[in-house]
Amino acid sequence: MAEIVMGFSASHAPMMTADPSSAPQDMAERFFGALDQVKEKIQSTGAQALVMVSGEHFTNFFLDNLPQISVGLGESHLGPVEKWLGIDRVEVPGSPGLADAILAGTIERGHQPSLSHRLVVDHGFMTVYHLISPDKDLPLVPIIMNCTTPPLMTLQQCYDFGVSLGEAIRAYDGLDKVAICGAGALSHFVGEPRVGDIDQDFDRWFLDMLEKDSPDELLSIGNDELMKGGNGTGEVRAWVAVAGAMKGAKTTALSYEPIYEWINGMGVVLHEPVA
Repeated sequence: MAEIVMGFSASHAPMMTADPSSAPQDMAERFFGALDQVKEKIQSTGAQALVMVSGEHFTNFFLDNLPQISVGLGESHLGPVEKWLGIDRVEVPGSPGLADAILAGTIERGHQPSLSHRLVVDHGFMTVYHLISPDKDLPLVPIIMNCTTPPLMTLQQCYDFGVSLGEAIRAYDGLDKVAICGAGALSHFVGEPRVGDIDQDFDRWFLDMLEKDSPDELLSIGNDELMKGGNGTGEVRAWVAVAGAMKGAKTTALSYEPIYEWINGMGVVLHEPVA
């Protein structure tokens, strides 16, 4: 059976790779330093694959066909699609056996994810993945979650999916050690008059809720209430799913930086299993 050796979540603002020097130096150093800690942790655990949950940016799906969740089953995944992102486009290796187990295991547990053998991984995955695996050789299972286009899953539903996701991974006997990641968020506004705003109060509260193992106070928030923190802030759904997969773990917010130059609240959270 596979062990989930660690989990983490991190923001994925495009400017973090397209123009990292645009942020205040001290903020950027703290944010990237936290991701370096995660990278070293993954390497030390010997993780054989990374399961990554991120939002849909109309890269793979559009309004004519928009699943709430889709699991990438491919032997590899092409990305990133954005030429200006500052990351070379490559074929990232997949982990089809693990992906098959996740798809079947979450369906068995009452969820209905879609599947794709040809998912493309955009900035939502690659801004974080390429910092965690600079050689881009860590096998990746991408899971796309609709985080911004109504109708939307609630935070409770995302957490429940994450619990099932964790169980499905742990039931897989094809690998020994797996890591899991949520990418996106924190608060930000996209394509609307408040673009550039960051809701620092929400971000700090949300990180505190994760450190408290995602209590009902967090999971009971309605989608309309969540939207007040920014139309891009719904990407915290990926973080909540990972928190569900890692329930009971020791959770630590490694970094929080409200980087207005990147129009994003930038954070990193680490989940460590408790013996």
